Amino acid sequence: MRPDPGRLVAVDAAAIAVVSVAICLSSKALLLMTVLVPAVIVLRTALVLLLARGEGPGPGAELALLAVCTLLGGFNDWNSVCNHGIYDYTVPHYVAWSEIPVWILLFWGLILRFIARLARWDALGAPERISNRVGIGQLGIDNPLLKVIAELVLVLATRQTIYRLYLDPIWSWAPLAAALVVFLVFFRPTAHDFKLLGLFLLGGPLIEVLYIQVGDLHRYHLGWLGGVPLWIALWWLVIVLIWKDVAFRIERALRLGFGKREMGGAR
Repeated sequence: MRPDPGRLVAVDAAAIAVVSVAICLSSKALLLMTVLVPAVIVLRTALVLLLARGEGPGPGAELALLAVCTLLGGFNDWNSVCNHGIYDYTVPHYVAWSEIPVWILLFWGLILRFIARLARWDALGAPERISNRVGIGQLGIDNPLLKVIAELVLVLATRQTIYRLYLDPIWSWAPLAAALVVFLVFFRPTAHDFKLLGLFLLGGPLIEVLYIQVGDLHRYHLGWLGGVPLWIALWWLVIVLIWKDVAFRIERALRLGFGKREMGGAR
């Protein structure tokens, strides 16, 4: 699968930027944000499908991937806030079943899709293939299923520690630091991985600081870094490397699946 061209990255980045500016200016305006975010999603998706015409199997895979991103991102946020209370949103919401406005749950789809797109950007030297290597030196093996399982176990383990230890000044972040070391040791990071780490080492926390300090969007415990806890800064580093790998595999499967359907329907 070829890396994504810059124009598609620009569209996704622009969508994130528009919503981010709106958060900073009008996060408390529930009706505005409830209308604006879906409108941005529709416009962004229309532009992506138009620009990508002829370069892929069709719109089905893109729409399905955006749906997957929205479900994963929205559920993780909802579970963290509504089930475990590890942070709080300070903006109004409509529905009784969620303390998070629906527009934020939808916005997570754009965020995860942008990260997946950024990880495939040719300007960063994105590889055409993802490594299946797991292990250290001669003890490593090439097994895609094993790698995905190991990554998901790492996500599950770190999430469980966050849910239980988010109030501890040491143990809230130490498991995330350990998880990052485990990834770097057992999954053979590339130069491209380190570029992504560099971007999100600053970018992830800085955007959250902007949302907290300017947009008054949400509030964390132990917010030492301009309102952002250390575990969140480390979580961005761990999850961007794992999501790069998992999102690539999901997108490839969707492209193959929808490509076969469309070829079959064209006969």
